[in-house]
Amino acid sequence: MRKAVLLGLFLALCVLAACDSLRSSGGSAPVLVEDVPLQATTLAPTRVLSATPSPIVIPVSTSALISPLEVITLEASITLVTPTLPPSRTPTLTPTQTPFFTPTPRIVPTPFALLPTAVLANPPVQPGACTVAWFFSSPVPPNCPLNPPLLSAGAFLQFQNGVMLWVAQQDAIYVLYNSPTAPRWQVFNDTYVEGMADTDPAYNNPPPANYQPRRGFGLLWRSQPSFQERLGWALTEFETAFTIQVQIAADGSIYISDPLGGVYMLVIGGADWRR
Repeated sequence: MRKAVLLGLFLALCVLAACDSLRSSGGSAPVLVEDVPLQATTLAPTRVLSATPSPIVIPVSTSALISPLEVITLEASITLVTPTLPPSRTPTLTPTQTPFFTPTPRIVPTPFALLPTAVLANPPVQPGACTVAWFFSSPVPPNCPLNPPLLSAGAFLQFQNGVMLWVAQQDAIYVLYNSPTAPRWQVFNDTYVEGMADTDPAYNNPPPANYQPRRGFGLLWRSQPSFQERLGWALTEFETAFTIQVQIAADGSIYISDPLGGVYMLVIGGADWRR
C-alpha cells in the first residue's frame, strides 16, 4: 500500500517539474490571451458568378489568321470548294474543210509556157497577114499563132482507141481519145524517172498483136483504170521518138505535130480534137 502511494507521488512530481521546465524555458505552447465571445451575424447572400468571357486573341500578323473555310467544325460528306472564276475561253476559228483530190494521175494545165493570158476572139485572118508563121502550111488556121513553134524531143504511141504524145520540154503527156465522151483529150505531168521499171509484169497479158505501154506512157496508163478502158492496149511494142512541134493560136487552140507529118488540133478545154 505504501509503495503505491509513493509511486503516485513520484509521478505527480515529475509532471509538475515538466510544466515548470516549459514555463521557464519560454516554450512555444499556445496560451489563451482573451476569451472573446462570438456574436450572431446575418448571413450575406451568395454571389452569383458571371460567365468567364472568352479570351481575345490578337494575331501578330495577317499570315497568322486562319480562314474559316479551313476550320473543320463537323464531319461532313461533302467538300467545300472555294469558287473561282473560269478562265476566259480563247475563240478558235472554225476549221475549213479541204477538198480531197486524187493524187494520181495529176492533171496539169495545158502547156503554160505557150498558153495565152486571154483568149482573143479575132476574126479570120488572110494568109500572110500574121507576123508569126505557123509551123505547117495547110490547112491554115483561122487565127494567128501567139508565138513561134516550140521544138522539143517527143514520142508518139498509138493505142486501140486513141494516142499519146510526149513533149519533153513541157514534161507533159497529151492523151487523145477516139470516143466522143468528154473530155476528148487531156494533158498530164510525166512522172516517169529514169531507173524506174519500163513495164509491170502484172500487165503481161495483152491480146494478140497488142502490147503493154512502156516507160512514161505505161506509168500513166497503169495509174488509172479509166485510161485502160478508154484507150485499150498499145498497137506497137515501143513508142516512136521524133522531134515534136507545138504552137498555140490566139483562140487558145493547140496544134501538135505527129511523126507522120500530120497535125493534131486540140480545141480549148478538152472539148474536141481533129487531125
